[in-house]
Amino acid sequence: MNWSQRAISHLTANHPFLVRMALKTLLLSTKSEPIVRATAKEFMFGYPSALATLGNTFLPNWISFEKVGLIDRMYDFSTDFETFYTGVPNPALSGLYASYRGETTLPQWDGDHCSNIEFASDGTKFKSFIQPNETVKFFRKSMCRPINLYRVGNEKTYGSLKGYNYVFEDNAFDNGATNEANKCFCRKGDCQPVGLIDVTDCYYGFPISLSFPHFMNGDEELQKNVTGISPDPDKHSSTFVIQPESGLPLSLSVKVQINMHFKDLSNFPVVSVFNHLTVPMLWFEIMMSKLPDSLDSRFNFYLNILPLVNPLGFWSGILLGISLLGYAITKATLHMSTFSRRAANITDVKYVRANLIQNIAGETANHAYSACDIKLLDDISVVRHPVNKQTVQDSALSSKTTYALDMEPALLDTSDSSDEGRDCDIVSISRTSTSTRYCADEKKCCLGDDIRVECFTESRAPLTILKREEQLH
Repeated sequence: MNWSQRAISHLTANHPFLVRMALKTLLLSTKSEPIVRATAKEFMFGYPSALATLGNTFLPNWISFEKVGLIDRMYDFSTDFETFYTGVPNPALSGLYASYRGETTLPQWDGDHCSNIEFASDGTKFKSFIQPNETVKFFRKSMCRPINLYRVGNEKTYGSLKGYNYVFEDNAFDNGATNEANKCFCRKGDCQPVGLIDVTDCYYGFPISLSFPHFMNGDEELQKNVTGISPDPDKHSSTFVIQPESGLPLSLSVKVQINMHFKDLSNFPVVSVFNHLTVPMLWFEIMMSKLPDSLDSRFNFYLNILPLVNPLGFWSGILLGISLLGYAITKATLHMSTFSRRAANITDVKYVRANLIQNIAGETANHAYSACDIKLLDDISVVRHPVNKQTVQDSALSSKTTYALDMEPALLDTSDSSDEGRDCDIVSISRTSTSTRYCADEKKCCLGDDIRVECFTESRAPLTILKREEQLH
């Protein structure tokens, strides 16, 4: 069928007589026939047409093509631009329409129910986190309108993913006969029979109407006028299997029929046989049986495996953190305990540096430190050194003497000293005594058979010194 000829005849059917006469002359001059012979490819994607060529020559802003093809015109996106949500800040909306040609509504319909395409899906990705009773919106330019989908049946498995089946509303093309809200799909107040949607404004003014294949769910009169029509829901229904958490389509099958719905064509004898007739041109199916294996594996990891691994990793991290914290606390406690014991030992036997030789020699003129008490370095009750009985003089000649200051008092005069601050340090000074010049009476200072302590008092420096002698062998 030469649908370009039918379309022009339909457009001028109600125009004045002179316009109709000019069109009749044009049809005769171009030898345009109502029926043409063309391959299926030419019929869908374009075949040469003299009328289309003339229209493109004289009306290029309206007819921008020289070949006529149904699918070719349906998928002409040269003038389209669309905006989609990225998922920021709401991830559930990622991949959904934000606007079409800069608008959230379609100009050919009145009211949001019929014209609003915001948050609709083009079929590549639906809304995420879909609730069981929630409908989702679908929009394609070829359908010229948004349409709602609702969930039916139980969960299905496709590949390694699970999803639910969504279908078009049964009264989607009823034009308000059963659903009052659908009256806004009646173009300019003219409601077509139930089962048809008028998309003339989306196809250059040509009388194109869409329906389900074989006029399924449509008016019975549509089916009676065409031979071979046999609608079957199992064959002609559109289905979408959607994974509800991600909105990912696991499988889809969209089936739409393209028809030409004619008005009164009695003024054009060549095409008058089609008066008030709805002629099915073709029906097509947009289909994806399943996801590619690469995508199936990837989304199986995202949607099935990762949700199981994520809590395991979280709690493993918590346990590891607690273990490391316990280890750190235990180690710190042991370290502090050892440090405390060492500090206690240091406090008990804290010794400081001093010029002990100067103190012993009595040279106090340049002392940096005041006199301190001196303690034995070792525990008397533990340390035992065998020693032979000797005279004080002999012992002094062969003994090793150890001195230590117990506390270092404040510096007497910091201006004369280059030494460090006022705190005491530990120090032990040993020397081999060769003189007993300061020895005291042995009887008064002997603490045992093997330890002999001599008490010294320096006349020039008020310093009390305890001297521990250990017999050397």
